[in-house]
Amino acid sequence: MPEIQITGVHFEVSDRIRSYISEKLGGLRKFNATLTKVHVTIHQGEKNGYRVDVDMHLPHGKDVIAHDSEETVYAAIDVVADKCASQLRKLHDKVAHHNMRHGERASA
Repeated sequence: MPEIQITGVHFEVSDRIRSYISEKLGGLRKFNATLTKVHVTIHQGEKNGYRVDVDMHLPHGKDVIAHDSEETVYAAIDVVADKCASQLRKLHDKVAHHNMRHGERASA
């Protein structure tokens, strides 16, 4: 499980929300084994709604960022977790495709 750092901006992060985030984002490492650190920032809107930003730190200085705004903090966490998984899956496929092409050239 990657290290997950959680910050609230104008928002008190409860233990229940911390465990929900750990549950949702803890499995992201299956999409990228090199994922070591995840930083989650929760912003409470001035009028209503919540914005959740997730920065996923990968080796070699690469960062993957996802964010979403929803009416409830749990809905925002759900959507942003899906976005994170999608982006990491896409990055994994891109690297795998590049390595496959690289291997084909070497054997030809």
